Amino acid sequence: MQKPKPEITISNRYLYFYASLVKRIYGLIIRNEHKNQPNERYTGRLDEDGIPISQDASHTKGRLPGIPVQDEIILFRFRKRLLIGTCQAVLPRKISEITVLSEDGRRLRFRHTNLVYLTGTSSCDVPLKTYATAVRALSREIDLEAVWEIAVESATPLPLSEIADLFYNTEIDATQWIALYLHLHHASPYFQPQSSNSYSPYTAGQVHVLHQRDKLRKDRDEEREEFIHAMANPDESIAEHTLTPRQQTYLEQIRQYALWGSESQHATHAQALISEICKIKKNRQKSAVELLIKKKVWKRDQNLDLLRAEVPTAFSDLAIRQAETLAPTCGTRKKQPVFVIHPPDHPNIALSYRRRLFGGAEFGVHIPDIGALIPKNSHIDRDAAERMAHIPFPDQPVPMLPTRFSHDLGQFQSDKAHPALSIFWRVNRNNRIKDFCIAQTAAINKADLSPENIDHALNDPAHPQHRAIRFFSQLSARLLKKRQTDIHDLEEQSPPNHARHIADELSLLAGIAVGRWCENKGIPAIYETRDPIENTESIVQISHPIVRHHELHRQTPNTGLSTTPETHHGYGISHYCPITQPTARYTDLVMQRQINHYLKTEQSLYTVDDLNTLRYRMWETLALIDDLVHRRTRDLILQKWENQIGREFRAVVLHLKMRGVLVELLGHPFKTVIYPGYPVEVGDEIDLRLTGIDRWKGWAHFTEKTYQQSAVGF
Repeated sequence: MQKPKPEITISNRYLYFYASLVKRIYGLIIRNEHKNQPNERYTGRLDEDGIPISQDASHTKGRLPGIPVQDEIILFRFRKRLLIGTCQAVLPRKISEITVLSEDGRRLRFRHTNLVYLTGTSSCDVPLKTYATAVRALSREIDLEAVWEIAVESATPLPLSEIADLFYNTEIDATQWIALYLHLHHASPYFQPQSSNSYSPYTAGQVHVLHQRDKLRKDRDEEREEFIHAMANPDESIAEHTLTPRQQTYLEQIRQYALWGSESQHATHAQALISEICKIKKNRQKSAVELLIKKKVWKRDQNLDLLRAEVPTAFSDLAIRQAETLAPTCGTRKKQPVFVIHPPDHPNIALSYRRRLFGGAEFGVHIPDIGALIPKNSHIDRDAAERMAHIPFPDQPVPMLPTRFSHDLGQFQSDKAHPALSIFWRVNRNNRIKDFCIAQTAAINKADLSPENIDHALNDPAHPQHRAIRFFSQLSARLLKKRQTDIHDLEEQSPPNHARHIADELSLLAGIAVGRWCENKGIPAIYETRDPIENTESIVQISHPIVRHHELHRQTPNTGLSTTPETHHGYGISHYCPITQPTARYTDLVMQRQINHYLKTEQSLYTVDDLNTLRYRMWETLALIDDLVHRRTRDLILQKWENQIGREFRAVVLHLKMRGVLVELLGHPFKTVIYPGYPVEVGDEIDLRLTGIDRWKGWAHFTEKTYQQSAVGF
């Protein structure tokens, strides 16, 4: 029920206009003397009816008029804000400052000139919180529309006393006086405070604008309360279509705070929301993550590092529709029968082999021509350029291209023609490579060979692919022997895998051929390079294979990309221009497109500057992907170990630190620092016990079994 507006009586209306007339006539006297109008900054006390008590002229020198007594409730101004508080002490006259306990629990100190009103009420009689709450509630209920309708007619500023007389139309107490003062200074849409201790009425247009602003503020508060209730109530769902635009903004602020903490743009707003939603005091950022998981905004195993990296995981609708309409047309390309080998942890590669009529042979490496399927600056190309590379997460990889490329367009289907970029080599009678050429072909997959099929074909002379597989196996062995690598003798040799061996060597051979072809033709290209490993002699002397692998990985320089052909010391080759992974690396896709364009027009599609920009982006992306995959792998291990507290592990010492030793768990890609109670050496193996998991910090706590020293995984 709406509260009725105070009635403005005929007598008060007459008195107001009479006072206005007197003020206009004797304004100079009133302004100079200040005796005929109440002073709104009066600092004396009020009696029970709100009437100012006369100041005592016989006060002593040490006590000024209007000084509050201890425990008296007062109204004061602090940093341009009106507050209600309890007087604690009045400092000496020389300092002229007052210390108070404010209504919000702060202990403040302000100058005597900022004291507004003394209530004459002691906090011993009425609790400060109760008094302040009552006064502010009363202030919010005040409606000065009727008073404004009178004042706006003359557009004359009114002192507080006249507004009080017109509004209350009766004697008032200190509580009502303070409530009116607070309303006029904080929430009144009708009067504006003036520097001359008076209040001027707003115009009708200004009042309309202020009412609209107040309505918007109330709507905002209601939406905020609704959002907080929905987030705090476990039975409420937070579907996006059920939220207003402002509530979606609140949700996004919480989401950004969950990812970035205090570094997020609206961290203060998010913290305020989380404090009202989650009453338990703890890590607010962690509370935000748990809240979003609980409301099903995020999944329980959400990859937060991927969200922080802002890597897009969904393709645009335009890119998806474009991928659905693509067809691997070959046009006038020459058909080429091939067979595909499927080595583990390696992209599929298609090969061809045939004996020539006049001696020697010809073999080819065939790569799906994705560059011919995806035009430059198309929707698919823009999405791929935004990602730059495939992210090989152990649980859910993030592709660079839409799903259809991994199942259809990016693979050689059985007995179907597929556009391919082919590199052909001719060999002499002694199987020595003579020359090569690059061509666009229509590859037709005649056979899919698994690693087991490769081994069977190699050992069975009756197998249809026996001659080809034997040739590729012998060629791969010669290529590996010819390459000068700096890690071949350092890594532990795995059991022979002919499929992987053939795929590795022929992929490198294809990259070298493309690189040399681009250099000879003057085509800008992106080459893969790497500096040599220093001090390989000391690594060779390490006996333990895990320690040796750790040192090798630690001392191996990062792989780089360059637009000039340099040596890749990791492979022992030069002019290496990789193009065999166009669905996983954007630079491979770009180089395929560069080659195709030159084969058609004898001109380059990309300049050196274009490729320099791409290689810088690719270098940053690959470093980011390595970190994301490492952190995700570790988190999945921690997730698996959450229910295995107390499990025992075997670990090997990798490195001696200033405090503690670095160890790696045998059989798990997980490293930790422990503090054993006895001397250990690099290569020693010790037993650990898992004692705790903290997935939020990415830690696993271990204990060395014998001495019970703590260890924290990283």
